Amino acid sequence: MPAAAPAAPDAASAPAREQTPPDDLGTPFSTRYARFEPVPFSALPGWSADSARESLNAFRQSCLALGKKPVWDDLCAAAGRIETIDDPGIRRFFEQRFHAYSMQNPDQSDEGVITGYYEPLLEGSRTRSSRYPYPVHGVPADLLFLDAQVAAAGKRQWLRLDDRRLTPAAPGSPGARQYDVDMGDLTPGIRDKRYRVRAEGGRIVPYWSRQAIERRALDAQVLAWVNDAYALYSLQIQGSGKIRLAGGETLRVAYGEQNGHPFLPQASSADTATVGAAIKTRGLALGASSAAATSSAALPMATPQTAPAIQRDPDVARIIAALQGRGSGAAARPAAPAATPVAPVAPVAPAAPAASRPAAPDPEVAAIIAALGGNTSARPAASPAPAPASAPGDASPAAMGGTGQTTGIPDPSYVFFRLIPDGPQGPLGALGVPLTAGRSIAVDPRTTPLGYPVFVSTGGSSPSAGAVNRLMFAQDTGGAIRGTVRADYFWGFGPTAGDRASRMKETGRMWLLLPRDLQTSAMTAAVRTRSLGGPAALAECVVPDPDNCVEQ
Repeated sequence: MPAAAPAAPDAASAPAREQTPPDDLGTPFSTRYARFEPVPFSALPGWSADSARESLNAFRQSCLALGKKPVWDDLCAAAGRIETIDDPGIRRFFEQRFHAYSMQNPDQSDEGVITGYYEPLLEGSRTRSSRYPYPVHGVPADLLFLDAQVAAAGKRQWLRLDDRRLTPAAPGSPGARQYDVDMGDLTPGIRDKRYRVRAEGGRIVPYWSRQAIERRALDAQVLAWVNDAYALYSLQIQGSGKIRLAGGETLRVAYGEQNGHPFLPQASSADTATVGAAIKTRGLALGASSAAATSSAALPMATPQTAPAIQRDPDVARIIAALQGRGSGAAARPAAPAATPVAPVAPVAPAAPAASRPAAPDPEVAAIIAALGGNTSARPAASPAPAPASAPGDASPAAMGGTGQTTGIPDPSYVFFRLIPDGPQGPLGALGVPLTAGRSIAVDPRTTPLGYPVFVSTGGSSPSAGAVNRLMFAQDTGGAIRGTVRADYFWGFGPTAGDRASRMKETGRMWLLLPRDLQTSAMTAAVRTRSLGGPAALAECVVPDPDNCVEQ
C-alpha cells in the first residue's frame, strides 16, 4: 500500500487561501484529440471519500519532475508545506489550486477503458548458459534517433550525429555526412515524433526488427540472461520488472528504449480492427502497416524451446500459442467476464514472489486468441533476410550470429532496458519518478500531461464494491494507451499484482486537474476563438513537452 503522508500536528492545515466558490470553473477548450469541459469538484464521484493522504504522496512524486517548471514550482512548494493529515484539508489544497475538467472524446462521449499493468518477476543469471539463453538487452550503441520533420525533408540529406540524434547539417561541415534516408512503411514515435534508426553505410534505415535482433550480435550490454522467452516478452510488454538471479541477488530493470517497430500480430487486413481493439498490453500498439506486412501464403515459424524452471507468462503464452496455430478450440474462446469487477482498493506492495503465476483468464487475451485462432489468413512474420555486411565506420553491428536463442515470436517490436536501483519504491515510469501502486496510471500524453492529477472513476451512478473512485497521477505511458478516456492502472509488483492487472478491464471516466494559473496554447486558442468569432487551429497537446508530446 502507498505510504501515508508524514504525521504532523493536527492543527496544521494546507497553505492558506480563500475558499473557492463552487461555481468558479475553468474555461472549456479542445485539442485535436479531446474536449475538456470544466466541472465543479462536487461532480467527481467519490471525491470526498477518497484518501487524500495517499494522493498527496503520489503528487509529491510528480513534483520531483515538475517542481522546477513554471506554475508548478509554486504548487509543489505549497504541497511540501502541507502538514495536515486531515483528508478534507488536503482536498481543499487541490480544490483551491486546480480546475477540474471532464475529459471527453472528440464525439463528446465521456467513457473509455481502464486496464491494469504491473511489475513482473523473472528468473535469470549474469552468465549465458543452456539454462539461461535469452538476453535482456541494454540500449544498443547504434540505436539512433531521427526527427520526423527531418525524415520528411528529403530522401538524400546532409546529417550530423549529435549524441544519438541525427540533425541537419551544412554540406561539408565538420561531422556532416550525406545519407540516403529510407523509413519504409514505419511511422515515428507518437510521443516524440522520432524514428528509431541505424546507419548502414551511406543509408539511414529503420532499426532492426525483433527477428533480426535475435539473429545478431548487438553492440549492447546484456543486463542478464533469462530462461523463458515468453517471460521476457511479458517483461517487454509491462516495461519494467525484476530478475531474480541464481545466487539470490535481484536486478531491477526499467524501460530504456524501443526499436521503433509496432506491435504486429500479423493479422490480415480484415482482422486488423478486431485484433487491434482487443490489445491492451501497455507499451505496445498495433501498427498501421500490419495489413501490408501480411503475405498471401502461410510462412513457417520456429518453435521456442521450453524453459526448464519458470512458468511461461500465461497471457503471453496463450497469445503466442494462438499465433503458432495451437490456440484453437476451447482455449481460443473468450472467457466469461467475472461476476464482479476487480476491486482496486488494495494495490500490491512489493512482497516475496510466489512459486508460480496464477493463470486467470483474461477476456482481452482470449479475444486476441479467438481472432487469431479463427482466422486462417493470420500468419507469423517472415524470417528476416541476412543482414548486409557493415561498412567501415558504420554504426550498425557486425553480423556475428545471434546472442541468444531465437524465439519464433512474430512481433517485430523489441524493448531495451536499463538497470535501476532496487528497493521498496515502485519502478520508474515515463515521467522519471517511482510509480505508486494504486495511485499511478499510464496515459496518452497527448491528452493527459505527464505528472498531472487525474481523477478516475469506474463506478458509474451505482458503484459496485469493485469501483475505482480515486485521485491518481499520470506518471507513465504505454504504446497501447491511446485516446482521451484511456488509462492503465499500476497494481504493483509480483504475481498477485499481475493476476489483478490481467483481470482488470473496466469502463471508466476521467477528470483532468489543471493548475488555475496554467496557460497553454490549447487554452489560448479556445479564448481567441470565442473572442474573435473565428476558428483557430487546435493544438495537438494539452501541454507540449519535448519528450512526451511534441506539436507537429
